[in-house]
Amino acid sequence: MKYSFLVFGEGGADKKFLIKLIDLDKFKFHTKKWVPSYDNASGGSPRNILEQCKGATSGKAYHLVLCFIDLDKLKSDFSGQWLLEKNKLEKEFLEFTIIWQLDKAEDEYKRVLGELKCGKSKLNTVARKSVEKFINSDFWKRILQPIKDKEFELDKLEEEGQTKTQ
Repeated sequence: MKYSFLVFGEGGADKKFLIKLIDLDKFKFHTKKWVPSYDNASGGSPRNILEQCKGATSGKAYHLVLCFIDLDKLKSDFSGQWLLEKNKLEKEFLEFTIIWQLDKAEDEYKRVLGELKCGKSKLNTVARKSVEKFINSDFWKRILQPIKDKEFELDKLEEEGQTKTQ
C-alpha cells in the first residue's frame, strides 16, 4: 500500500526547495511507500501559516502533513514566551507534523551549505543546486524521521486492517 503525505512550505521558494529535496533518489529510497504532494502558504505568522495549511488540507485525505514553519516570526512576536506559543500551536494543530526551521529556512540552508554571504533569493538558488548536501543533515533527519515514524505506525495499522488518513 502507498501512503500519501503533503509537504506544506511557508512560501513558494520554500516549496520549490522542498520539492527538489524530496525528489532526490536518496529521499525516494527512504520513502518508497509514500506519494508526496506539495503546497505552500503565502507567508505570515506561524498561526496564519498553520491556518492556511488547514485550508489547503480541508476535504483532502493525507496520511501525513508536514508543515514547514520558520521560528523567527514566533520569536519576534512572542519574545520571552515563544516556546510556550510554539507548544500551544503544536497542541492546537495536532493533525500536522510541524517542522520548525531554526529561525528561517535560509538559516537552515546556510548551516548545511556553510556560511554563505548572499541574499535570500541567491541562497535559495544555491540551495536548490546543492540539495545533495542536505543528505544526513539535521534538517534532513527532522524531515525524514516523522515520515518513518508514521510509516511504522501505518504499517502496524495495516497489519491489523485499520489504515486511516488524516
